[in-house]
Amino acid sequence: MHALTKIFVVLVALLTVALVPLVAVNATNESTFQSKFKGAQLETQAARDALGQERSASQASIQKLESELQAANARAADLEKQVAAKASEARKAAQELAGAKEAAASNAASLSTLAEATKANNQLADSLVAELRALRTKAMEAETRLAQMQDAFDASQSSLEVADAARRALQEEVQRLSDEKDRAVATIAEYVARVGEIATARAGAVSDSARVPADRDLTATVINVRRDGGGVLAEINAGARDGVKKGWVMIIGDGSTFIGNLRITEVDVNRSVGVVELEDASGRGEAKAGQRAVARSGE
Repeated sequence: MHALTKIFVVLVALLTVALVPLVAVNATNESTFQSKFKGAQLETQAARDALGQERSASQASIQKLESELQAANARAADLEKQVAAKASEARKAAQELAGAKEAAASNAASLSTLAEATKANNQLADSLVAELRALRTKAMEAETRLAQMQDAFDASQSSLEVADAARRALQEEVQRLSDEKDRAVATIAEYVARVGEIATARAGAVSDSARVPADRDLTATVINVRRDGGGVLAEINAGARDGVKKGWVMIIGDGSTFIGNLRITEVDVNRSVGVVELEDASGRGEAKAGQRAVARSGE
């Protein structure tokens, strides 16, 4: 047998084997499809009946809607009339609105100008307030300085009055000492005329020829006073390091009261000792610790 024939026979056998189940399935499904078809026909008839009912209801609804449409058309005609009237009113309102907008624009421009003017006024007011505060602060500072200057002036005035009183007292004391000096010179001249020249100076004193003018102003304090017979020695808290020199003549004072002169005879580093002269214990008072010793430059 030819090979193609064999292949054809095999293919026919395979197709036969494959078609047998299909035929069986088709036979089985045919009854199922028939029952489904009958059910579909029933459902179609029911749908047709429902559709008829729906058509009847739809016709009734359409008639009802037509009636409502006619009523709506009547209402629409009325509304058109109302719309025309409203349109006329709207045009009138638009004209009024245009006039109002123009007025609003004018008012806005006026308000803008007023706002700028208000802003400028506020800035000017703020500037004036700041200047006023600055002036008030300066006035308060000036018043404070004036009060301080017044206090200083009062203090200076008081000091000046005290100094003036002390100056007058010192002038009186200088005048009195000058008078005493004149009387002493007259007494010495009379003594020299009667007795002759004094041979020696008083013990512990420094002669006028040994007097050394002070080369600076200096104020010291008397820290100790020793009295030995008719002589009075006073110690002050200033010495060579302060510029004190032997032969200086310092003035001893108690406040504004002249007590006497202090002729420096011994000088240490920070202490000096001198002889107290022109002391008037019963009148002006005697020299004692705590009093001042003053040197004047050139004296």
